[in-house]
Amino acid sequence: MNKLFLIFILITSTIYCQETAQQIAERFKPANSKIVHSVIQQNIWGNQNAIIAFYESRYLDSISTMQKYERQYVEAYLYVLENNDYKKILINKFEDDNVDTEIKSVFFANADKDLQKELIIISTVRHRLQYLYDGTEYSTLAFDDFKLGKIPLELEVLDISEKLSGGFEGFSDADGNKKSKIKTAEDVRKKLKKLGY
Repeated sequence: MNKLFLIFILITSTIYCQETAQQIAERFKPANSKIVHSVIQQNIWGNQNAIIAFYESRYLDSISTMQKYERQYVEAYLYVLENNDYKKILINKFEDDNVDTEIKSVFFANADKDLQKELIIISTVRHRLQYLYDGTEYSTLAFDDFKLGKIPLELEVLDISEKLSGGFEGFSDADGNKKSKIKTAEDVRKKLKKLGY
């Protein structure tokens, strides 16, 4: 009995070792969604071969509007190995009121006082209403690390995220032309350095 169990474990481990990060992301893909952004695989916070994947979904919203309206959202997940398979952790669900979210940058930088670098994601949405505004909103979220062996269901967003978001860039009837100062990973790192990180 023990020999059969060991053989099963070895075969299972071999199968998972042969899967690529893309295949693993596809295996966990939510129904009726598609992968957007590159699938990332690297060692994250002590977790070997962890994977980050982003999935876009669309649905018809007939509750908040008088007529059916197609909405979009992007779910981000972190997958870490536990007991010979990957465990899914929700990073965030990106959804704006009525426009599409695009993931622009995913990277790690120190955004708090501990030694581990935090996961940082920059996303954008395009806003346009004729004669009133036309531009892009830049948002940045910093996610805290977690300890090995204490895998959460969802990552924690750090309060510093508000200070790292670039805001609106474009034209608005109220403010004229505006320029965002934080749009890239380099911009975020510069801001973090100014904040003492």
